[in-house]
Amino acid sequence: MLDVLIVGAGPTGLTAGCILARRGLSVRIVRKHPPFTGHSRASVIWPRALEILDSFGVTEILESIGSRVTRVGYYSSGSSIGRFEIDRLTDTRFGYALGISQHETEAVLEEAFLAAGGDIGDAEVVGLEQDARQVSVHIRSGGHDSTVSARLLIGADGANSAVRELLGIAMNDVGPRVSFRIADAVISGLPEDQASYCWTPGGGMAIGPHDRHAYRLAHRLTPGAPDPSPESFQRLLTERGPQAHRGVVQELISTADFQARFAIAERFGVGRSFLAGDAAHVMAPAGGQGMNSGILDAAALSWRIMESHRNGAAENKLPENMLPDYDAERQGVIRKIMATAIEHARDGGLRSDSEITERDRRYRDMWTDSALHVDRVARLSQLNLDPARTGAEHIPF
Repeated sequence: MLDVLIVGAGPTGLTAGCILARRGLSVRIVRKHPPFTGHSRASVIWPRALEILDSFGVTEILESIGSRVTRVGYYSSGSSIGRFEIDRLTDTRFGYALGISQHETEAVLEEAFLAAGGDIGDAEVVGLEQDARQVSVHIRSGGHDSTVSARLLIGADGANSAVRELLGIAMNDVGPRVSFRIADAVISGLPEDQASYCWTPGGGMAIGPHDRHAYRLAHRLTPGAPDPSPESFQRLLTERGPQAHRGVVQELISTADFQARFAIAERFGVGRSFLAGDAAHVMAPAGGQGMNSGILDAAALSWRIMESHRNGAAENKLPENMLPDYDAERQGVIRKIMATAIEHARDGGLRSDSEITERDRRYRDMWTDSALHVDRVARLSQLNLDPARTGAEHIPF
């Protein structure tokens, strides 16, 4: 019987797999789809997530692919209202975020997971049962059904999680649903080390370095929008981008339209089965918090699994407080992250002059006040939101 079966091979599932396999647990990952090769999805890794990934030695590889982001700039109708320096952080060696495509991140994590002795395969989860000692997961691969038994199950299989559905756990909206269009593009004339949020009464645009060759562009999608093209993104970049940096769109690598929601699962597990990442919570890309939150989920859950394995492996018992503690901690943290992301999305959608004036003043105050500046950076970086890092006796990384 496996120690842990993980469903889903995104950054959340692979992070948990790497941590657990490196500690000597038997871990298998099953994924419904082969590795993704289309648009890049998540595109930034913040400092707290970099600390976690560094605990199993992959950050140097990621850094060789990605682009360091040391500043986050905010603009109102082209004029700067705030610039927040990540490199002002003093309590981490990662004074920067990393712009990198999610599929590159997954490729690096998968290689690390396999090197640690983990097993990964393509299969669809079609059923599960659990009792006091194990979880039995029914999977289908190549038209053949089989059952995998494990001490514990981690559902990290995304927003449409089959594990969450099979456990009967509802996903509840806590914010608005918003349609977005994103593009990965080759652009000249933009800073190579700055992510930018550019807001105008007519709409906004997010711009971020994305590996060493391209940028990520994102904006809300409105009815009647033209088909994506270099010309349409150039027009938006000219209308909404920073006046100090006149970017020129040279090539579109990929585009995608999608509807984002802010939602949280009513609980993060049942019995021996746990949820993490998008299976437990989803949010719009404003602020780039989603994937990073999943990586922190994986670390928090993996620590508890390792403690359980050390303290009760022989009897195959789980501590009675393991699931309640994980659920309470992550629900609390995710709701704080979600509040910041919702605020961020709302700030980008303001239209009235009075609301825009108040928002711009608020960002200038955060920019110029040292304490507010550092707090803003720490929130974006998720450094001050992780109990494992802020004085708790939790994860040793």
